[in-house]
Amino acid sequence: MEQTILIPIDGTESVDKTLLYVRSISPKDITRIVLMHVSPSISSVNAAVEIHPHVNAIHDALLADDWNVERETRLGDPVREIIKMAILLPATMVLMSTHGRSGIERIREGSVTEQVLKQSPCPVFILHSERQQPADNRTVDLFKRILVPLDGTEASAAILTCVERFAKMHDSEVVLFHDELEHAEYIEEKAAIKEKLQEHSVALANAGLKVSLDMTTYKRPIREILEKIDSLKIDLVSMATHGSDGDKIAMDESVTAEVVRHSNCPLLVWSAEPQCPTVTD
Repeated sequence: MEQTILIPIDGTESVDKTLLYVRSISPKDITRIVLMHVSPSISSVNAAVEIHPHVNAIHDALLADDWNVERETRLGDPVREIIKMAILLPATMVLMSTHGRSGIERIREGSVTEQVLKQSPCPVFILHSERQQPADNRTVDLFKRILVPLDGTEASAAILTCVERFAKMHDSEVVLFHDELEHAEYIEEKAAIKEKLQEHSVALANAGLKVSLDMTTYKRPIREILEKIDSLKIDLVSMATHGSDGDKIAMDESVTAEVVRHSNCPLLVWSAEPQCPTVTD
């Protein structure tokens, strides 16, 4: 089955790092790469011209390595144009880079990434520019350990198909993580969630993967996820996000957004309830 990866380019991402992860997330022989630059307004046309060498560098490097790669340029709102392109291709994944910024730049960038996460019809791979990459640019061992936060809902488990594919490609260990509710009135719910996570663990193990289950008895999902990334030396966080449902907030949009902002680890995020707009050619 052909994979189509859409890569929005704004000219600030690392060319080498983008190339490294593109080459690692999908087999070359079944992958179509679409590089896309969106110029927000007519007044920024000159800025778009400055981006071209960066887009061309990624394009030419992939083409020289026999990848199926294309370039697209659009004028308009970046979020709308990215989502529109993802729907029309259709894309099987969007790869986006984020950067260590502050103030207005961080707010503006964050809003684009977060809106794409909410609206994307496919998983979004988020690459942080601060993340140290292998000195020899090797693609092996990039994803030795994958953390999958789950809250016991089917929505949060929607990412597991992608996780299985990644783990098989990279011989990764999968860590299923749940931040348990500790209140007594949730005893029955905790038991049901634990049973569901054990079912997911068995299913992944039966698919030939190395799997471990980590359950923490605190209701601090953001802090616990970030601490697990460091303590377990996680290479990729893979999570599905969905709307808040009462006390089931573990993987709601606000939690996912905070993990995106504060983790320097690559993330693979899937919105179980995408707010896709209706688009036309």
